[in-house]
Amino acid sequence: MDAKHLRTFVTIVDLQSFTRAGRRLGISQSAISQQIRALEKQLGVPILTRSGSGARPTPAGDLLLQYARQILRKIEEAERVLADLESSPRGLLRIGAGGAACHFLLPPVLREFCRRFPRVELRVTSGPTAHTVERLLAGELDVGLVTLPLAEPKLSLSELGNDELVAIAPPGHAWSERRRIQAADFAGEPLLVYERRTQAYHLIERTLLEAGVLPRIAMEMDQLEAVVEMVCAGLGVAIVPRWAVTAEHASGRLCMRPIGKNGLVRRWALALPSAQHRTQAVKAFMRLCQESLPPLLEGNTIGAPH
Repeated sequence: MDAKHLRTFVTIVDLQSFTRAGRRLGISQSAISQQIRALEKQLGVPILTRSGSGARPTPAGDLLLQYARQILRKIEEAERVLADLESSPRGLLRIGAGGAACHFLLPPVLREFCRRFPRVELRVTSGPTAHTVERLLAGELDVGLVTLPLAEPKLSLSELGNDELVAIAPPGHAWSERRRIQAADFAGEPLLVYERRTQAYHLIERTLLEAGVLPRIAMEMDQLEAVVEMVCAGLGVAIVPRWAVTAEHASGRLCMRPIGKNGLVRRWALALPSAQHRTQAVKAFMRLCQESLPPLLEGNTIGAPH
């Protein structure tokens, strides 16, 4: 039985009129009549009678009315439950991001996400942007936090904003007396790097080579926090995201300075498979990232020497 026909039948009984039922439902009286005829044909018995006092159910109609009301209540209940799911996502959300982003950027975002959407189970996988892209294309992730540019036609990108890569050096380094560092200033400096397979390193390498500087890599580490600590210990200089060292700079454990005239800037985005249906959990995560990540990416203003 068609739920629309049952709703029409119940409305006619409640209002005792085909005409009034049509007005309430927003359909013509002829359409009302067609629906009732279709329902009677399907059931094989008349369900309504018309008289001077209006439309009333037949004995078979009285029996149908009880079931029709139950069916319509269940449909309405199902609609409410689904509406609740729509406004309060649930299920599994698989997120990919770089190791540094997982350490510095995602924790406050995911803390707020869990507070708002406690029924969503989170699974976070860390790795360079290239690995995140591979996992997205393989269907192993729902959404990835990546740096741009990214040329992959099977992925849809939603830009989040920019961050800045800055030069850091130990306290007392000659750079602490400068307002700004040029790429040429890295010549001869022991450079500490975080994973040469990352897009950040490729950007750093390209920037230095374009300035005629061959990077003198003194140490490579697989954790950005380790790079920062090694710089604080006086083992070399590095180029890192500003958001990763604001606390160390504020406490005087290292100095940080912008690179070049306009700074060394990257763009960030959320990446999703283009053909993938966006679940409510994915949409909620994207909205929260768009709210929370831009200020986190910007970090604090770099302090120049007085």
